[in-house]
Amino acid sequence: MASPWATPEELRKHLRLPAIDEAAAAAAIAAAETIIRGELRQDIDAVTDDTALLVGNGRRLLNLPQMPVTAVASVHQDGVLLTHGTDYRWNRFGILTRLGEPLWRGRLAGCWPLDADVTVVYSHGYPVVPAAVKQVCLQLAGRAWVRTSTAVATESLGDRSIGYDKDRTGEELTAYELRLLEPYARGPESR
Repeated sequence: MASPWATPEELRKHLRLPAIDEAAAAAAIAAAETIIRGELRQDIDAVTDDTALLVGNGRRLLNLPQMPVTAVASVHQDGVLLTHGTDYRWNRFGILTRLGEPLWRGRLAGCWPLDADVTVVYSHGYPVVPAAVKQVCLQLAGRAWVRTSTAVATESLGDRSIGYDKDRTGEELTAYELRLLEPYARGPESR
């Protein structure tokens, strides 16, 4: 498990509080991290030797699910080890490019074969959480901390049912925060 993106002390300072319940603050930070990871569809934290199971698409490019990519240890296509620089290349945006002549022995060698199993062992993420991501995490955790009591959107009496509104709990990212996070999101396929 990666280190938290922020500490309870940083949340206390962000909220300008004299004291803070450290366990509750850590939980609010963890919840904010989960929301941000879900929005970005990225782990953000540095991960070494992660395995991605991909399927060939009949084209030259395949996208790895996480970025930035910091290293590719191996690529196997249908169990056959491929060679970097000869069979494929990669970039930090998580794009694997299949190399080779367009036609080789009557087939497309420069493409990932349609429905081929492609297994990639690679490293990705940021060794230090980017400042913008950390700031959004603190803002989200801070809103959730402040607005917990005003979050009830619906309430029932029979069998006691309470519904919460994410916007009123502070768990919804604002348009400004989404713009701050945009560079860290999994982009379009052509990225």
